Amino acid sequence: MDTIFALATPLQPAPLAWMRVSGPACAALAQGLGLTFGPATAAATLDTELGPVPLRLWIARAPHSYTGQDTLELAFPGSPVLVAVVERWLAARGLRPAVAGEFTRRALEAGKLDLSRAEAINALINAQSDAQRREALGDMRGDFARALAALAETLRALSASYEVAFDFSEDEIETAPFLSLAQGLARIRDDLANLCAMPSPRQRHTIPQVALFGVPNAGKSSLFNALLGLRRSLVSDVPGTTRDPVVAAAKLGEIAAELVDLSGVGASDSDRGRFARRARDAALKADVLLLLCAPGQSAELESEFEVLSREDRSLPGRCLWVWTKNDLAPDATMVQTPVECMAVSAHTGAGLAALARAIEARLAAAGTAPHSTLREGARRALETLSRAAQGMRQDPPEATAALVRRALRELDEALLQQAPGDVLDFIFTRFCIGK
Repeated sequence: MDTIFALATPLQPAPLAWMRVSGPACAALAQGLGLTFGPATAAATLDTELGPVPLRLWIARAPHSYTGQDTLELAFPGSPVLVAVVERWLAARGLRPAVAGEFTRRALEAGKLDLSRAEAINALINAQSDAQRREALGDMRGDFARALAALAETLRALSASYEVAFDFSEDEIETAPFLSLAQGLARIRDDLANLCAMPSPRQRHTIPQVALFGVPNAGKSSLFNALLGLRRSLVSDVPGTTRDPVVAAAKLGEIAAELVDLSGVGASDSDRGRFARRARDAALKADVLLLLCAPGQSAELESEFEVLSREDRSLPGRCLWVWTKNDLAPDATMVQTPVECMAVSAHTGAGLAALARAIEARLAAAGTAPHSTLREGARRALETLSRAAQGMRQDPPEATAALVRRALRELDEALLQQAPGDVLDFIFTRFCIGK
C-alpha cells in the first residue's frame, strides 16, 4: 500500500504548518531523520536546499493511530515555501499526495471508524450552524446510530409478531392482534420520525443568490454596481431610491450567482417600512447575505440582524458584515460585529477582491451539504413505515407486514454501512485533502 501525505493546515503564512503522513514508509522516514520509530514525540532537523528546517514529530505505530497504519505528524514553521520543500522531500522518497478524504477512508477500511462516524467528520468540518455542529458531534459519538439500532430491534420484534399472527389458519385470525400490531407500528413510526426530526432545509436556488441588505444609504447600490463592474442599479444620496429588488447575474470566482440589491430597512426608511418586509423575506432566502453598514449605522443594522436571526437561527452562518464607504472614514473604529466582517470602498475598489473571494468561499461551502448515508437510510425507512401506517385501515395485514419488512431491511442496510466502492468514492471526494 502507498504511503500518503497531506498538509493539514491552510497553505498560508502561519507560525506552524502541519503535515500528515500515513503508511508503511513512516518507519523508514523516521529512521532517516535519526529517530527510533515508536510511539513518541521527538525533535529533528530536515536538511533541505534552503538549509536546515526544524521539525517536531508525533509518531504512532499501527494499529494505534487514526488510520490504523503507521503514522507521522510533522510540525514545522508555517512558510508556504517550506511546505513545498517538505512536500518535495516526501515525494522524493516514494510517498504520494493523498486524495480527498483518503486518511478517513483508510480509517474506515481498517475498522477504526464506521461509515456514519466517517461522514460525521466531514459534516463537522462543513457545519455552518451550531445545530449542524451539535448533530455532527452526536453522530461522531454514535448517538444516532445507537438510537436507530434500538428502533430496528423493536421493529424486528414487530415484524416477527406479524409472522406469528399469520401462522394461524385463516379462520383463527382475529382482528384484535392486528389492531395491537397496528398500534405498535404507529408508535415505532412516531419514534423514528422524532429521531429523524430536523428543521426543514432552506430551499436552495438553482443559481445561488447573494443579497445586499442594510439601512438606507448604506452603499448597497454602489457596492452592487462595483461587484458587477457596471452601472446596473441607480445610486443616489436620497434614502429610499431602491424600492423593488434589483437582480443581476454575476461571476464570483468560479461560481455563477445572482446579486440582489434590496431596499433599505430600519428607522431611517423614508418609505416607512412599505418595502421592508419584502427586503427581509428576500434576505432570509439568500444563500449569502451581505450586511452593509456605513459609518454610524451599526446600532440600527444590528437591530435588523437580530430580527432576521430570530426568524432563522442558521442565518449567521450565511452572513458577512461589510463596512462600506471605507474611503470616507478609513481610520474609523469598527465595533465588534456578530459575524465575520470586512471593509470595502465601492469608490476606490479597496477590499472588493477580498470580498468577492469571501463570497465565493461561502457559496462553495453552501453547495456542499454534508452527506449522511445513515440518516438517509433512516429517512427511507421512515417513508416506508409512514406508507404502512397510512394504509393500515384499508390494506390487508399482509401488505402492511411486507412494508414493515422492507423498512426493517432499509434500517439494517443503513446500520451495516456496507456501501459499494463507487458510493464510497462519491462520499470521500467531498472531504478536504488532509482528512
